[in-house]
This record gives sequence, C-alpha cells and structure tokens, in this order.
Amino acid sequence: MRIAIIGGHNQATYGKLFKGMGQVEIHFHDGIPKKNNKRSMETLIRDVDYVIIVQGACSHTSMWDAKEAAKKCNKEILYTKGIGISSMVNRIRAYQAS
Repeated sequence: MRIAIIGGHNQATYGKLFKGMGQVEIHFHDGIPKKNNKRSMETLIRDVDYVIIVQGACSHTSMWDAKEAAKKCNKEILYTKGIGISSMVNRIRAYQAS
C-alpha cells in the first residue's frame, strides 16, 4: 500500500502509526508550495492508494494543487484538520478490512 501525506514533516511518527498494517510506503510533501508544485503533486499522487492532507500544516496553494491532482488521477483525499493523523490511519484500516 502506498500513502501520500501532504503537510507536516513528522515522518518518523507517521511511519510508527502505520506499523502493523503490512507493507506501507509513505510519500511526503511538506505542504509548502514550490516551483512546479502542480506537477510534483501529480507525480506524488499518481501512484499512491491513499492521499491524506493535513490541513493545519499545508498551504492553501498546495491543498488546491493536491485536490486538482487527485481529481485528475481519480484518487480520494482524506482530510485531517490537525497534525495528528491517527484517525486517518483508522479510516484506512477500515477501508482495507472491507
């Protein structure tokens, strides 16, 4: 399973949260817009199974670019308002179980 997390920079904690869910590959974008942001978002999102946007740690521009890329790649976005993503991990576990 591949997951893209957009916003934030706490990669070590995110890796611990997904531990025990099998083979999980996590890709990050810090949520800060950069040159060619739209293209990099599309590249990031194209090959993942889940996209999580951490709203409290993501710029509006990066959020809009991620939404556009997800729509283009036909991917659903899971949103979390704060920097804690444990509720998103539980939602992904529920998706996998069904």
